Amino acid sequence: MTPDWTWAEAFKIGGTGFGLVFAVLIILALAVWLIGLVLRRTGGDKGEAEEKKGD
Repeated sequence: MTPDWTWAEAFKIGGTGFGLVFAVLIILALAVWLIGLVLRRTGGDKGEAEEKKGD
C-alpha cells in the first residue's frame, strides 16, 4: 500500500494552511489595532471634557 500523495503535495497543503493561519492572524491584529485607535480617539475626547468640566 503506497500513499497516493507525494511529499511535494504534503508541503504545499501544509504551507497553504500555515500561510492562511498567519494571514488571518495578521488581519485580526490589524482589525483590533484599528478598533482600539478609533475607540481611543472617540472615547478620549469625552474623558477630557468631563475632567475639564470638573475643574
